[in-house]
Amino acid sequence: MLVAEDTVDTFHKWDKNDPNWIETFWYGAWIPDAATTIYIYQWFRPVLGIYGGGCFVWNADAYLPWDIPVFRYDVNRPLKAPADLRNLSLDNGASLRSLEERQTYEIGFKRADVDIKLRFDATSPAKVENADQMTEFFAGHIDQSGRYTGTMKLKGANYAIDCFGIRDRSWGPRVITDDIRLNYCHGQSEELAFVSYSKPEGAIEKVFRGHIVLNGKRIDIASGQRVSHFKNNILQSIDIELTGADGSTISGRGVPLNRMVYESYPGLLNWLYLMEWRIGTGVIYGEEQDVWSLPLWHNRPANRRG
Repeated sequence: MLVAEDTVDTFHKWDKNDPNWIETFWYGAWIPDAATTIYIYQWFRPVLGIYGGGCFVWNADAYLPWDIPVFRYDVNRPLKAPADLRNLSLDNGASLRSLEERQTYEIGFKRADVDIKLRFDATSPAKVENADQMTEFFAGHIDQSGRYTGTMKLKGANYAIDCFGIRDRSWGPRVITDDIRLNYCHGQSEELAFVSYSKPEGAIEKVFRGHIVLNGKRIDIASGQRVSHFKNNILQSIDIELTGADGSTISGRGVPLNRMVYESYPGLLNWLYLMEWRIGTGVIYGEEQDVWSLPLWHNRPANRRG
């Protein structure tokens, strides 16, 4: 039911014998002055003929899915008609249109009392990455920085959106095991962006993959580390240091402006934070994603409760 041509902007040919094969897209924008995060996230399982995901909107007033302003997250919706990722309209209210491959996209979500219209213009290359140390999540992946512009109508109020943010695409088998532990953080501005993946082992977390973008040039991370600080079991800040393959370095501290937690897939818990990063003398915005398999969360350290 999916139009597959194996390009960056289309679905990929899948193993018809693997029910775990998944395609995803995610667009994340923010309104920092209102401490508000906007997600449009969809996943597709072509072997099973189903899709899921939807739209979330939250701010600093609530962090549980049933309390935030918008939590439209569906699972197991049937794929009723052929779907082309370059010009997509789903019956859950989500839409995606590719205006220029790897560069410009229109994204929307309209359902009940929420109507979101976004445009994403890339500010860094759409580099396809392999599954090194991430085989449980994908075979291929893209993290791309860009600028969001658009509008949101929510419960009778109108909001303008103009921010730098990120999009991602993933494809390949996704198997949720009992030992997943991952931190993923990022930040974007016109001149600077970064993406960092780490797996906590002790107080200092070693960064194992990611990249820096300086004035449009993307540089793979050679090394890095981060330290997370908690008070009363709640995240207060993250210190981060990253070194690029060309020797460039960035460092700074991020503080959360909001938080939200949900089960993105059965057995996988994801804490999401809108972050204000002070990198050098500047301020940029992005996220922290703190990912746990449920068995590990049940046995989490005493200082981790949210």
